[in-house]
Amino acid sequence: MAANPEYFPETIEFTLNGNQVSAYEGETILLAAQRHGVEIPNLCYMDGSPDGNCRSCMVEIEGERAPQPSCYREVQADMVVQTNS
Repeated sequence: MAANPEYFPETIEFTLNGNQVSAYEGETILLAAQRHGVEIPNLCYMDGSPDGNCRSCMVEIEGERAPQPSCYREVQADMVVQTNS
């Protein structure tokens, strides 16, 4: 039986704390980081319901002026993210 290509979500490559990792299309930085064993503090995030209000999960994204909430921000291709700065 052949695999159904529609079943597997597309992946996006990005850099997380200097390491090349992947995320699923539409996945937030917080969830992608957790899958790769990187803990980002968070208080208001509940499974599937990002609030973005507490701002405890802020990360730096190269090329952006201000830190962004990782629970709300989706990964983009070639994004460079620092969680430990």
